Amino acid sequence: MPSRGNPNVPNKQRKTASRAKVQKRNAANKVSKNPRGTARSDVLHPTSGPLAPVSGKKARKLQKLQNNARRRAIEKAMEQEGEVEMTGE
Repeated sequence: MPSRGNPNVPNKQRKTASRAKVQKRNAANKVSKNPRGTARSDVLHPTSGPLAPVSGKKARKLQKLQNNARRRAIEKAMEQEGEVEMTGE
């Protein structure tokens, strides 16, 4: 018997085929939806690469990094103008 990933779910070809049928039906009704905005979009997002969605944890880390970078840029600009912010240390 050939090995199969998970016999309880439809395989990738069947998913894309059923999605194509749904898109054709919706296109007839003038309702088209493409989740990533590309013509060759698939049902699922990729798990890696530039098109992969950012996880919540990674989004929080990126937000923190952006806030720190913004704060450093503001402090540097103020320092160049001669203004110095008093720290509570």
